[in-house]
Amino acid sequence: MILKMAFRNIRRNSRRSILACLSVGIAIMAVVVLQGLIDGMMDNIIKNSTKNDTGHIRIAAKEYFENLDYMPVYYTINNPDKVMDLVSSIVGEDLVIATGRFRFPVLIEFNGNNKVGICFAGDIQKEKDLIMLHKSIVDGRYLSGKVVEENGIKYREIIIGKKMAEVLGIKVGDSFSLMLQGSDLGIRIPRFRVVGIFSTGLNALDSNIFMISLEDAKDVLGAYDMVQEIIVILKNYNRAKEVADRMNNFFSKNEEFSYLRAVDWKSSGSMAGMLDQVLGIYNIIYFIITLLGAFIIMSIMMMVILERRREIGILKAMGFKKIEILALFTLEGTILGTIGTLGGVIVGVLINVPLSIWGIDFSSSLSNMNFPMDNVIKWMITGSSILGAIVLGVFVSAVISLIPSRHASNMKPIDAIKSV
Repeated sequence: MILKMAFRNIRRNSRRSILACLSVGIAIMAVVVLQGLIDGMMDNIIKNSTKNDTGHIRIAAKEYFENLDYMPVYYTINNPDKVMDLVSSIVGEDLVIATGRFRFPVLIEFNGNNKVGICFAGDIQKEKDLIMLHKSIVDGRYLSGKVVEENGIKYREIIIGKKMAEVLGIKVGDSFSLMLQGSDLGIRIPRFRVVGIFSTGLNALDSNIFMISLEDAKDVLGAYDMVQEIIVILKNYNRAKEVADRMNNFFSKNEEFSYLRAVDWKSSGSMAGMLDQVLGIYNIIYFIITLLGAFIIMSIMMMVILERRREIGILKAMGFKKIEILALFTLEGTILGTIGTLGGVIVGVLINVPLSIWGIDFSSSLSNMNFPMDNVIKWMITGSSILGAIVLGVFVSAVISLIPSRHASNMKPIDAIKSV
């Protein structure tokens, strides 16, 4: 009976009801669109940050993590193939890939131009599924791992980012030397020849990174049969901490591996990990936006209650209990909020669909930023975000409706009837 009365009262003033539904609908639509953007940006950053830098789990010597900013090459993993076999047995079917890497800073000098860069070395085949620089080659070709000897000088292959190449004035076919500190702290000066120039659209890569093969890195660093770190990629990156804890538990119990440590991407200090920790702020923003829209419902319900004081008095005189009056008006506000919420979610999803397919190009904004994020950002549509928006809209509408509903339930029958 109360539900029928609530729907009847909503239909009594259709314009007012439409206004309430619109206010909540617009707020929820904004929440859905904003959440789609934030989720898309986070997925973009996590994807790039993990595959290019930290992996979902990074395994290295404990001392390496203590000096991570310096990327030291003398803290290495012995017998990395054995460690990767161990990783495979621990992770099981959730493992996508595990690969060894080196990463170290160098100063490049070419024809009087200088640039600080980061040398990235990885398995040239496995990295096709991770950093994927072979898809971004704009001049020349990808690494083959070959070493060419001319006039007694060994030339190893290297590919560099387009922006770095422009700063240094380097073209495909040019060669240069690098002064490196090896894993044994000795100085080495290997010679490299540029075989390819890549452009990923990520400023962090195109301006700072050049890549050599893992075997060449081992050779020039004197790190034979060793790697600096092992990057692990999982099917579900949300399981990274759980899997890393299992690895650390095994390492601590086995003396052979006790010098190693596994760190999940959230704990690695990466951009993705830091942003993931502040996602709660966005949830507060979503709540505030919904609350602002729901305030219209409270205002309308207050007007309705003032207009229907005589009706409330009659209902109470007929035997309606305080809780029933409270339920009636709370239900009216909740129904208005639910209708508005569902409409807002539908419109928000319809807006997100083309944005999730084509995205928006933020190249002009991101071109000079070292964010691990693609220039084209695509919105994300997930069942959890849609369900969350619905629950948020209905919950806030119900809570905000309680304020005027309590006022109605506390009216005394005689005073309510006389006030009209």
